[in-house]
Amino acid sequence: MKRVYFYLFAIFCATPLYAQLDSIQKLDEVLLIDSKLSDYSEGYQLTNIPDTLIERNSVSLTDVLRLNSTIYFKENGYGMVSSPSFRGTNAAQTAVIWNGININSNLNGQTDFNLISPNSFSDITIRSGGGSTQYGSGAVGGSIHLNNTIAFENKHSSDLKIGYGSFSTLEGNFKTIQSNKKNYFDLGVDFISSENDYKYIDLNQKNENGEFSRFNVSVNAGIKLKRSSLTFNSNYFNSNRNFSGSITAPSNDNYKDVTTRNLVSWKTLKNKWTSTLKAAHLFERYRYYPNKENELYFEGKSNTYLGDYLLEYQINSDIKISSVINYTYIKSEGSNIGTNDRNTLSAVLLLKHTITDKLSYGINLRQEFLNNFDNPFLFAFDVKYDVNTWYSLKLNASKNFRVPTFNDLFWDTGGNENLQPETSYQGEIGNEFRWENLQFRLNGFYISSTDLIKWQPTESGLWMPVNISESENYGVEFFTEYSKNIKKHQLSISVNYAYTSAIDKEKDKQLIYAPYHKVTGLFSYDFKRISAYYQFLFNGEVFTTTDNVGILDAYSISNLGLEYEIKQQSFPIKIGIKINNIFNTYYENVAYRPMPNRNFQTFINFKF
Repeated sequence: MKRVYFYLFAIFCATPLYAQLDSIQKLDEVLLIDSKLSDYSEGYQLTNIPDTLIERNSVSLTDVLRLNSTIYFKENGYGMVSSPSFRGTNAAQTAVIWNGININSNLNGQTDFNLISPNSFSDITIRSGGGSTQYGSGAVGGSIHLNNTIAFENKHSSDLKIGYGSFSTLEGNFKTIQSNKKNYFDLGVDFISSENDYKYIDLNQKNENGEFSRFNVSVNAGIKLKRSSLTFNSNYFNSNRNFSGSITAPSNDNYKDVTTRNLVSWKTLKNKWTSTLKAAHLFERYRYYPNKENELYFEGKSNTYLGDYLLEYQINSDIKISSVINYTYIKSEGSNIGTNDRNTLSAVLLLKHTITDKLSYGINLRQEFLNNFDNPFLFAFDVKYDVNTWYSLKLNASKNFRVPTFNDLFWDTGGNENLQPETSYQGEIGNEFRWENLQFRLNGFYISSTDLIKWQPTESGLWMPVNISESENYGVEFFTEYSKNIKKHQLSISVNYAYTSAIDKEKDKQLIYAPYHKVTGLFSYDFKRISAYYQFLFNGEVFTTTDNVGILDAYSISNLGLEYEIKQQSFPIKIGIKINNIFNTYYENVAYRPMPNRNFQTFINFKF
């Protein structure tokens, strides 16, 4: 009965009521498609990745996040399948959000971070902590937000970047922005190809069958009307890669991926009301060739159709409330799962209340329907208190979930249609300190998860997923940044550290591929037209077997980069070189799959 009341209340809130109207609000000059991220995350830690860091690690989203966050990435050789461990959770418990839409695969529940081009986005933000109330299934450890902003300003610019590096790696990126006070358009095209045949350090072997190529196109457009705006976001991605072998076994397989994403949004402002109507289509397809010389392949694909209506009411200058009704239809088919579909209707209620200039809090509620699961009622609460000018306290707590994937339910040699969603409870306390050029954050978190979906062998010898596991994750995170300008010299130092305990309560062991310790560091120096930087990464040891017998050793790697800008009247040119793994360290992110030795990347960038 409680669900019915909540559903009716959400529908009521989503019905436009224009009885009390004040002065007309004007549209902001810059539109963020996912406005919930900034408006309803006061008590959460949001970490924005600056453009310069994206440009310096533009080969893949894995590189961007591995070197600039505390997220651990399990990568099956460079450029191969890459999955995250966010606060010790597994890959399916980290949501990837594209302009407000969850784009984790409907087939396996994960996102391969080597299948996303970081050059496609104007904003990459990491949101730590549970976010299922706003973003649905999978946002347990945290979420990665890939956004495209629409700026209605007079701007006409284009960039062309060409790069070359070790292992016959060729990279190209072109982006143009054409906009004025009423219209906006940007187009981005990028590609990369690599033989990826690096040698294994101290071994008489090299990375066989590791070739890959990727092609990506991104289009974003907007029209500003009198009281509304219409925006369009589109992305096409095509990848062709062989799968690297390991130290112990060769490989001759191949994997082809295609994804398309299209989103149309219509946002209207009328006095204290804001309504946003969205329609989206997402498509994903993979083809796996066990023998790349043979035409035989296994395929899986899915189509997602989504409709979303958000209605927001600014009660007064201190209180804002939003309701969201979302309907999603998914149809999947594949060689191993047959043809299946899923309908999901969700109702969401969001509240933000600024009590004083120093104290604010938020409440989020969510209930899903129609998808044949016993869906949990979800909630989240967050608060921020600015104790004084140099110290802020943040708190958040939430209940989150993850629904079974189509592979979990319907895989033809072991799928289990009786699975129920995973559920988790999490809490976090954050401390932010600011003193002139120095700032740092100290966070503590706790996550308790139940009904984890685990594949295990049956009496017949087949593997089948069941709801049995429980896990307990807790830890601390430390972030600090110091910057200083001395005349024409600019110095910047940042360090991130995370301690994570992720325990499988059934076995009382640390979860696999979840390091206790991770450290990243960045030192940057700028003088006139010269920029130099040093990147540092330390990963503590990880366990590769559930009994914690198999271990990958801890490692640290360092990268060094140098850039120089040539001033031109017509257009500036920037050239640069980056040396990765400068100490030629042997390391593995996955057992028996070595990562690259010392290598270099060069680029030239034209702006016009």
